[in-house]
Amino acid sequence: MSDIPNTSDPSPKNEPSNELVAEDPSEEQTEESSGNLSFALLAFALLLMVGASVYFVGTLLTTTNETTAAEQRAAAQIAEFESAPPTIGSTPSTLPLTVEDEPNAVEATNDDPTASTEEAESDRELDETEAPFPNVNPNDIGIAFVNRTPGDDYGTIGYIDREGIRHTTTLECVRIDLNANGGICLDDTSGLGGSGRGLILDANLNPSLRFGINLPSRAAASPDGSVVAWTGFAVGHSYLNPGEFATTTQLIEVERGIGANLETQFVTFGVDNQPIETEERNYWGVTFVDDDTFYATLGVGDDTSIVEGSISTSRLQVIHDNATCPEVSPDGSTIVAKERRGDVFQVVAIDTATGERRDLPETRSVEDQVEFLDDSTILYGLPNEAEGTEAQPAWDVWSLDLNGGTPQLIIPFADSPAAI
Repeated sequence: MSDIPNTSDPSPKNEPSNELVAEDPSEEQTEESSGNLSFALLAFALLLMVGASVYFVGTLLTTTNETTAAEQRAAAQIAEFESAPPTIGSTPSTLPLTVEDEPNAVEATNDDPTASTEEAESDRELDETEAPFPNVNPNDIGIAFVNRTPGDDYGTIGYIDREGIRHTTTLECVRIDLNANGGICLDDTSGLGGSGRGLILDANLNPSLRFGINLPSRAAASPDGSVVAWTGFAVGHSYLNPGEFATTTQLIEVERGIGANLETQFVTFGVDNQPIETEERNYWGVTFVDDDTFYATLGVGDDTSIVEGSISTSRLQVIHDNATCPEVSPDGSTIVAKERRGDVFQVVAIDTATGERRDLPETRSVEDQVEFLDDSTILYGLPNEAEGTEAQPAWDVWSLDLNGGTPQLIIPFADSPAAI
């Protein structure tokens, strides 16, 4: 066995040495240069930190100032609008609007989506720690909407009451549909670890069921509130890329919380009554006639059609070509839909009895979901590019009489209207 070599110095460790060692001037210069370099790097790092702090504070102040200025402009415009509210359709109206500053809801503490997009039966009833409970008297609500006034209440449900007063809650939504029997709220929660969150609402705006969704796009509730529907995009997709997006559309039976997807659980038939079996099918934009019959959009590649569906038979039938995003009038006589013409969505009216189609006098592209206020008046949101901020863009709700006239601004700083 070999010994490990002893490489230590054999001379006594504590014995002083008489040998003088000459100093190397190059080493001193190296140390001095190294010190200067370290100091320069430290100074540069401090300078970067100071610059970054100044930039961050400046950006924060600029954003805060922009939001404050946008809030002030919005408040002034709403106040001015209140002094001469329009009449919409055949309904004498004082809508809107007096702004009520005090919200009447409880703050949410947990918005994390939990349920599958395939079925809603895994949803659970919410308690007060999971979602805000506005508990609004449904008899007070005239028109509900998503509030687009810049500030802390941006993106919450608002409504105009029967006295024409504008209210806000703390329930956050990007799409809603609501009637006297209940509704649905969709919210984009991509910053909270999911694509979106859906809430089924009762007539008091109280959430009862929560479910996970794709990136929210469209929401609908049946007239009796027994069924709701939602459409969501795959992340990064939108209607502006026809034939290149993917959607999920689901119907949910409210009482049992059971969902059915149009893509996987319904059979679609073309105008020739032959099944359409291509995997490229997408569905979106449900509107209910009653608790069984509904209309929706079918997209196959670049082509879009309106289908009529039946929940009881799980059947979809193509009834109108070259149209999308249907909304049916309360009396069932008219469907308002959109035709894509280049980069513009033109709103059209379709007679459900004859199929006759006519353009409506709205020349701007309508991308928001359309809502019927009554049998001959629609509501829809349009972007207001002159107001808002980059983070909180402004929208306005407009009305249009299908029997003639021109579009009217009806609710400033709002979108996704729902008439009660």
